[in-house]
Amino acid sequence: MREYFVTPTSHRSHDLLWETTLLVVFSLSPVIFPQAHAAAPVNTLLTGLNLPVSLKFAPDGRIFYTEKDTGNIRIIQPNGTLLPTPFATISPIFTDGEAGLLGIALDPAFSSNNYVYVYYTYRDTASYTHGHIVRYTANSNTGTSPRDIFDVTSSATNTVYHNGGYIKFGPDGKLYAMVGEFHQDQQAQNKGSMTGKMLRMNPDGSVPNDNPTAGSLDYASGIRNSFGFDFDPSNNRLIATMPGLNSDDKILIIVRNGNYGWPTCVGICNDPRFIDPVVDFNPIVTPTGIAAVAPNSYIFGEYTTGNLVQLQLNATGSVLSMTQLYNASGGIIAVELGPNNKLYFTTPDTIYTYDLPARPAANAADPSLVILAIIVVVASALPLVYTALHYRRKRIQTLQQASTETPR
Repeated sequence: MREYFVTPTSHRSHDLLWETTLLVVFSLSPVIFPQAHAAAPVNTLLTGLNLPVSLKFAPDGRIFYTEKDTGNIRIIQPNGTLLPTPFATISPIFTDGEAGLLGIALDPAFSSNNYVYVYYTYRDTASYTHGHIVRYTANSNTGTSPRDIFDVTSSATNTVYHNGGYIKFGPDGKLYAMVGEFHQDQQAQNKGSMTGKMLRMNPDGSVPNDNPTAGSLDYASGIRNSFGFDFDPSNNRLIATMPGLNSDDKILIIVRNGNYGWPTCVGICNDPRFIDPVVDFNPIVTPTGIAAVAPNSYIFGEYTTGNLVQLQLNATGSVLSMTQLYNASGGIIAVELGPNNKLYFTTPDTIYTYDLPARPAANAADPSLVILAIIVVVASALPLVYTALHYRRKRIQTLQQASTETPR
């Protein structure tokens, strides 16, 4: 007499349903769960440096960067060698606190005009702090023919903080400059002041005729300070960091004529006069440089924590995810997307590279689409599950009947 060891129908059905569910989940796991890369793709480019706070890339492979406290503009050759002689040295320069040689930008037509722009601070004889942009012409690895492009003056004497200083050309060919409120918070809401503002100017420093206010460089207001911003080439979104005082660090999407609330409101404003941040950090992390690395995907640095973080937004600017990619000792300052799919970031004495793509994936799905996909897949699988269960039940019944018959 043969014996059949048969699991009861209810158990087998449950197992099959569980296996099917797991199969569905695992088939969707690349969409639901961000996939990590095998190893931290971080390499040291140069170390032993003196406060490299801003850097840009020439079409020929050279890297131009600024040293905050020395006033030196330095060049790294395409082979990674630092030239011993500075491209140029700013003097006089004021470097107390957050002041110094703070920003650098290369003209979009650098290949033909060789223009290099830098933002720095200096003190006048009355102890007012100035933010100043000067343009050099690169003659090989030497800066020549300096020309003054822009100047802004603090509203109070002896200021050392919130100087702004980050500059970058936008996709419209205009030069954008972040000017902090020089530690005089009310100036961020003062329409008669260029401080506490994102500015937009022609490459020669003149006012574009399509700026929000005729005759004014102001592009956006209500900004305490910022150490970095970038443009997303997939949608021309302008995204910026904004450190808070003792709370409410922010990531902002800057729009034409937008007002970001400082100092009238500190955190989430919920006020139609102001534009709220896409990210509000508590406790503070001091967000610094930020770079667009893929459509709706940004990587920024944190000075307080030393974290390098990827922020994923959807098409409307809502947060999908934030993922820590790396932690650097000393705090992160500059973050820039370079050539060859590499991200460059700096600490007070080192320039690093980070091999992209970073995680999460650049085209991470919107959670609402993930849910919809799960519903569709599960709904599609139900008829198959039902058919399989029905067949299994019939088969088990047949086996059970056979086990009661006398063998012949």
